[in-house]
Amino acid sequence: MLEGVWNSILELTARFVIPDWGAAIALLPAVLLLLVAAWLAWTGWRFAHAGPTRRGPSRRVPVTPPGIHMPGPSIAPFLAAFGSFALFAGLVFGDVWLWIGLALLVVGLLYWGREGLREFDHLVPATPLPAVVHEGPPPGVHVPGPSFRPFLASLAMAVLFFGLVFGGWLLAVGIAFVVVTLLGWLRDARLEYLKTVDADRTGHLENLPEPHWPRRLLVAFSLVVGVALLVDAGVLFGSPAPDGAAGGGPPQACAEPATEIDLVAADIAFDVLELCVPADTAFTINLVNEDPPGVPHDVDIRDGGGAVLVDTPTVDGGQETAYDYDGLGAGEYVFICSIHPIPGMTGRLIVQ
Repeated sequence: MLEGVWNSILELTARFVIPDWGAAIALLPAVLLLLVAAWLAWTGWRFAHAGPTRRGPSRRVPVTPPGIHMPGPSIAPFLAAFGSFALFAGLVFGDVWLWIGLALLVVGLLYWGREGLREFDHLVPATPLPAVVHEGPPPGVHVPGPSFRPFLASLAMAVLFFGLVFGGWLLAVGIAFVVVTLLGWLRDARLEYLKTVDADRTGHLENLPEPHWPRRLLVAFSLVVGVALLVDAGVLFGSPAPDGAAGGGPPQACAEPATEIDLVAADIAFDVLELCVPADTAFTINLVNEDPPGVPHDVDIRDGGGAVLVDTPTVDGGQETAYDYDGLGAGEYVFICSIHPIPGMTGRLIVQ
């Protein structure tokens, strides 16, 4: 028994005489953390129990020197700091956390900006200016009246550019919209010129009467644009997609099936709208995009119901690529450009 007690004492003494330095070093971070936590707790206790600082016999309220403005307390810096922390955390974790961090930072900065504007309004109060009444433009200066033509021209150009991308009837409607708007603008300019000619005789230049909202024109063109979109999509006057379902029944007869087909895309249209390939056999479509750079195309395969069976990458204008497809069951399918799903870029793929 005494020997066991003596061995225990020797083991305890050995831990201090010959310590395990690896384990001791591993405990250093924990020891430092405890010391920092103890120092923070002690500092907080000192501030919590610190009494008012006396200057002389009684406490004096600090007074801001003349000409110096001290803003009041604000939580905006804390919100901005928290938003920055959330943003950097989002950069680490990614996904939705990045957007949450960005939103918190934006909200914090907007709140800080609102406080800054309120502080500015407090320092520089708004002084009302005297009302200025303009009876008219200065002598020799003519200011034309209001006009809706610039807004109509903007809408017409938007429809025109969409038509340049998707083609079909939408392009024709965009051109017509631009022509009608420019003709109306030219008519306004002619009336303005006639007013100027009358001013040479009367000595007074009058503006055109204030225009009314072009409701009829906007409604008419909205209907025409809607009809053009429905026609281009195949909803009206025939659908670009075949009616038969993929693999549903025997395919219609076509030319000799081929396993390698050349397809050209030019002027937002395929040069061939019917292709034939053998059933259950891999095939290749060599797409040559002859449209200008910035106009991409692809060749997706869909079934008769419009479901995508093969989704291919796009090829930019002026380039070409080869699309390799796995074998398909006998039937009728659709090959289509997913970027420009219009009749000119939608064709039948017959597998037999």
